[in-house]
Amino acid sequence: MEVYYSPRFNPEELALLGRAIGTISHGTIIVGRDGRAISRYGKRAMVVGIVSTGSTIMDVRLIPLIALKDFAHKKGLPLAYVYYYGGVRVYVSGIDIEEIETIMETRSFIEAQPNDIGATVYYPNALDDFLHDVFKKYSFRIEGKALVDAMNTPAVLMFPRMNEHLGFEAELINDMMTSYLPPKPKEVFMHKLQKGGYDFGLRFRPEGIVEFHKDGQETEFGSMWKLLDHMKKVL
Repeated sequence: MEVYYSPRFNPEELALLGRAIGTISHGTIIVGRDGRAISRYGKRAMVVGIVSTGSTIMDVRLIPLIALKDFAHKKGLPLAYVYYYGGVRVYVSGIDIEEIETIMETRSFIEAQPNDIGATVYYPNALDDFLHDVFKKYSFRIEGKALVDAMNTPAVLMFPRMNEHLGFEAELINDMMTSYLPPKPKEVFMHKLQKGGYDFGLRFRPEGIVEFHKDGQETEFGSMWKLLDHMKKVL
């Protein structure tokens, strides 16, 4: 769930949020981000707060949120993800948001001693490993053409590997993941999908939800595994 939003970049707030996240989790936390520079710097500020509590960071860097949710679930670890969508936002999973808010209000942070400061473990191949697992499980073939709206998120990094493995043709829109301009609205996607002769459509929202569109019906998924199970069934 989204735990933080600010229309402006405020590293001090993100560091305090990190301290609250680390205080509650006090273990290993997976952190990732989208493709904007502001998200990279925001994640750094948040990580400073997390490690100050003695927690360890698994830094997967640039990755789509929907893939990170599945990756973290498989690892059995909480996650914190920094992204930009009309402002700086932080999504967390496996961490109680009400507890975070309480810690932030009371400032009752854990403060680690210098020799107990948390470590950072870099895992830059998380997306590659995730796709490897996906391709190992799903070998069905899909005929036809899809319209894919990446909504300027790192979901664009899953293509063309995803469509090449499954056999369908994909046309991407809103594929500039470093852009701060708002992506073209859903109405543009829907109009193009209806008029372009596509067999189905995928729309990857910034908050880690993917919409599957086919024959005028829309279904939402918060997991790539569940999306692919559905695609295998209906395509």
